[in-house]
Amino acid sequence: MIIMKICLNALLTTAILSCNNTRVMSASSFDEYARAEQITDSFLLSLQQSNEVVLAYAIESYAWVRAVDYRIITLNKGEWKGFAYYKKITGGASETHETIPVSRKDCDELWKYIQTNEAWKIKGDKGKDFCSGEKKSNCNINDGVTWRLYVITKDKIVDPSYYEPEFYENCCPGNAERKLFIDVTNKIKQAVNVGGREQ
Repeated sequence: MIIMKICLNALLTTAILSCNNTRVMSASSFDEYARAEQITDSFLLSLQQSNEVVLAYAIESYAWVRAVDYRIITLNKGEWKGFAYYKKITGGASETHETIPVSRKDCDELWKYIQTNEAWKIKGDKGKDFCSGEKKSNCNINDGVTWRLYVITKDKIVDPSYYEPEFYENCCPGNAERKLFIDVTNKIKQAVNVGGREQ
């Protein structure tokens, strides 16, 4: 019985140290890719300053009305919170935000997925070169939207973006980073479910 307890304690200690090392490696990898800066949007800045991690997915529209629609998850002291945030920039600037209930399990799984796949390494398309390699015919879209992924800590940020990533993934599939980007943003959207409202 005593030997069994000693073995169990040794296993738990190994597991804890292993988890801590994974966090250190992840933080080191994140720091290598992230920019040291505070975000400029006032609502996102308040979330950055009051949380350990902010994960966000934004749809940026620049065609007719300039607006950004966010789904946001924050982590602070082991607690997850969700937010929907809409900011209209032209045509009568305005903004609204609401707190959305989120599942701890969904958020934990999302954060693990982001860390396991080191999603902060995604480069994005920077608004050009939407297709590379073989593509289907008529791979053009006008007046589309840009998707942006944010991984934010107290003092660092990564925010890759893709112009109409689902359209181009269907049109010219095979970009592994774009596919990961779509997977992560869809998981954020599912976790921050705004009463069935489409984003």
